[in-house]
Amino acid sequence: MIVERLRDADQVGVAELAAATGASEMTVRRDLDNLASRGVLRRVHGGAVPASPSGVE
Repeated sequence: MIVERLRDADQVGVAELAAATGASEMTVRRDLDNLASRGVLRRVHGGAVPASPSGVE
C-alpha cells in the first residue's frame, strides 16, 4: 500500500498512512524505515518520498 501511494503522490506522510491503514504511526515508521533500507523509498521528515526522481518502480 505504501508503494502504491508513492506512485500516486510525490510524498506520503506517516499520519496519512496510519489513518488510511488503521496501523499505529510507530508501525508505519518502522515499515517506512524497512522500505528505505531496501532502497524502495527515501525517508524525509514526517514521511517518505520515492527513492528515485522518476518515482517508484
